[in-house]
Amino acid sequence: MRFIVWLELIIHPTALLVFQELPISKRLSPIQKTHHPRFFNLREWWVIGIVGVLLTLMIIYGYEHSLGIGHEVEHARAMALVTLTFASAMLTIVLSGLSNFMSRIMVGATIALTLLLVQFPTLASLLHLTPLHLNDLILSAAGTLGIAMIVVFGRFRVQLH
Repeated sequence: MRFIVWLELIIHPTALLVFQELPISKRLSPIQKTHHPRFFNLREWWVIGIVGVLLTLMIIYGYEHSLGIGHEVEHARAMALVTLTFASAMLTIVLSGLSNFMSRIMVGATIALTLLLVQFPTLASLLHLTPLHLNDLILSAAGTLGIAMIVVFGRFRVQLH
């Protein structure tokens, strides 16, 4: 239950404060109807699918890798949660471009809250986690950075010559 509250503290403020789109003008204009309205185009659906699958595999790998010989579930759980929250921060950076104050606050708060709750033994024990090793944090950050790069390449159609 505590994990759900932690993740909700990240997900909802990010969605509400970072990705809100303020109106361009004070007047509402009529909606232009098209024959096939789409929320995402085909390319965007592929990027979403690929990122979702890779992030899932990365979380599973991190969990299994951190479980270790002694089956340290608390350590593996910490790795999975850190990877998930780091991915949230990285994807927020890519999708928002840190273009407004709230996006910078939410990314900083997500990373700070994650490190605070996982790396301080007293707080980690309340969540049934154990602090991660430096190599675990680097693996998580590097993996989520790689996933964020897929979004960058998929979003901006980078031309490599």
